Amino acid sequence: KAGTVLEYDVNAQGQTFPLILKVASIGDEGIVFDYDIAGSMVGKFVNSNANLEKGVSLNWDQPVPGEERKLPDDQTIAIMSRTFLADLKKNKTAKYDGIDLSLKDIKKGEEITSAGKEVDALYAESGDGVTKYWVLNNDRFPILLKVDGLPSGITLSLKEIRN
Repeated sequence: KAGTVLEYDVNAQGQTFPLILKVASIGDEGIVFDYDIAGSMVGKFVNSNANLEKGVSLNWDQPVPGEERKLPDDQTIAIMSRTFLADLKKNKTAKYDGIDLSLKDIKKGEEITSAGKEVDALYAESGDGVTKYWVLNNDRFPILLKVDGLPSGITLSLKEIRN
């Protein structure tokens, strides 16, 4: 819902920093996040309905201070596409970021929690087990909760959700 705050730790190029995403708007038009990176860079990430339906890859481009980032229809940011989630649930496999991913049970100790409660998440990993995605199990807004093992070396890990 609007106003929900997601706090992440991001590791990129050996540096770890906080990322705060606040749901600025959510509805039939899509979802918009206000972002704050390390308290020094703010802007907006816009995921339109086209992004949510047609996305096949995440946008990892470096943010620009003050930007309102709108994406090509085949990309999403901080969220996976509805098509990906539906395919993953139905077929137990789906492709994102050019990587074939398989739905797996979340291993003990790798659950996503916030305020001491387990978050309803789905877990998918690449065939070699290196690349791993945890995604909110929400058909309309499958928010990315954690990613590890990307070829780029970027990791993202949810610390807390606040309403």
